[in-house]
Amino acid sequence: MDEIIASLRDCGWQIELFATTRGGASARSSFLQRLLDYGRVQFSLLCRLHEFDAIFVRSHFMALPLALAAHWRKLPIVQEINGKPADIGVTYPALKPFSALFSWLYRAQYRRAAHLLAVTPGLADWAKVFAGHGRVSLVSNGANTALFKPEGPTGPVEGRYVVFVGGLVAWHGIGTMLAALKEPDWPADLRLVIVGDGIERDKVENALSDPRLVWLGRQPYDAVPAILRGALAALCVIENQDGRSSSGVAPLKLFEAMACGIPVIASDLPFQADLVREAAAGTIVPPGNPRAIAAAVRTLSAATDKASELGSNGAGFVDREASWQQRGAQIDRILLATLPAD
Repeated sequence: MDEIIASLRDCGWQIELFATTRGGASARSSFLQRLLDYGRVQFSLLCRLHEFDAIFVRSHFMALPLALAAHWRKLPIVQEINGKPADIGVTYPALKPFSALFSWLYRAQYRRAAHLLAVTPGLADWAKVFAGHGRVSLVSNGANTALFKPEGPTGPVEGRYVVFVGGLVAWHGIGTMLAALKEPDWPADLRLVIVGDGIERDKVENALSDPRLVWLGRQPYDAVPAILRGALAALCVIENQDGRSSSGVAPLKLFEAMACGIPVIASDLPFQADLVREAAAGTIVPPGNPRAIAAAVRTLSAATDKASELGSNGAGFVDREASWQQRGAQIDRILLATLPAD
């Protein structure tokens, strides 16, 4: 969200951020704590709706009061969609019985939205049907190419390694990448570096007896590029748990790794795999397959010139087509089109 804000400010918008302090699914705070925090933030915004020309929301089922209030005031509200309502049940299996309620909460918002922004083509197609209108555009994720770039320092990890950056959650394939580390094909001199925290951190902690595993926990945003630049490759092995990723995935980690000039090892899921193939920026592996991940790591480890070429391809692609400046310009045009005529 910070990158979207920065890019919109570059386009001339005055932005005020209303954000929670508890984090999302990758945080260790309880679900109830995060709901209460979201309610507090939403109430603060509701009290000041009259001050704004438009509202941009990262889609959340609890945003219905805001959506209704904005609709009543004829205030344009644009929602960014990163997944489907059923994703909640994947993250929190105990909430699956309430899936119909979550769907209703999202649909009620999307129908009233001035515009919907989906991060993959599959989600855009789904949103048009789900919301019952065509006010939907594809605006994917991107990378801050001033920060995430091939040039710059590396560190603090020494030696050869493959890196994963992201939340330690089920669909990111944490268990699968840890299993890949134990496969015979995984090079003995190559480490797996994990950056991030979340509800599956126990899996990482329990595997730390392997000296080839390095867990750095959460890192400052501006420290991540150096870690990426020092890696042989980045893992983006998202899984299609309960069909969660069937509409495609567009993870930030993919764009940021590519922007840093390192190849990606990505699971064969819609949009993500298409993008990597189009850019010739890495290797595609079947989802949930530790043996395939280990084999891809070995191949890149043994072909450093090829790995360098793939990384260079990825950096060029992001610079040309997927910087946050370019994404911000897309959102700027959409926001301007939602404003009422003077």
